[in-house]
Amino acid sequence: MLLEPCVLNSNLYYFLKKVGYDYFLSEDNLMGPRRFSILAKNSKSITNFLKSNPKGFIFVKPMSIDALKYSIINDKITGIILAQDNIHLFKKTMLNLIRQYDKPVEVQLRNFNSYVIRKLVTWSYKWISTPILSSCARTFNEIWPPLSKIDLLVVHGADEEEAIGWIYFLPQKLFSRNEHI
Repeated sequence: MLLEPCVLNSNLYYFLKKVGYDYFLSEDNLMGPRRFSILAKNSKSITNFLKSNPKGFIFVKPMSIDALKYSIINDKITGIILAQDNIHLFKKTMLNLIRQYDKPVEVQLRNFNSYVIRKLVTWSYKWISTPILSSCARTFNEIWPPLSKIDLLVVHGADEEEAIGWIYFLPQKLFSRNEHI
């Protein structure tokens, strides 16, 4: 079972199957399990979102230390989105908290940045036990096939065996952690 952690357009189902994915998390709620990606400037914005009682996988892109810390410790949050505009928040204390709470960290490949991917790879050997790479595709040409994701990780410093595990097995772990959804 190979899972694409983020698709913005469920109509890509046919193409996802062709490149090797069995399942995907959908942001448009048309097909597949529901996924929410929220931009959070503070913990209050996350709390307000959670009050609406969403059913699905919730990923938060924190834009402040407060939002990052709240995202890590809240068990309703599935994972944290790492990007170029929030990478400065991921200091050693926050990375230790991520390790302590075993929180998945995702990099979305729609906004590809080598520096962010290299940091994800480096941090995954010490602090992040569940690194996730997702396509977040709107169109078929934005889909990243599994082997391309593995190559990308290896080019950025990951061990090949580790990269295979991160792409093939960690998204399943994410899915099984949230079976109640």
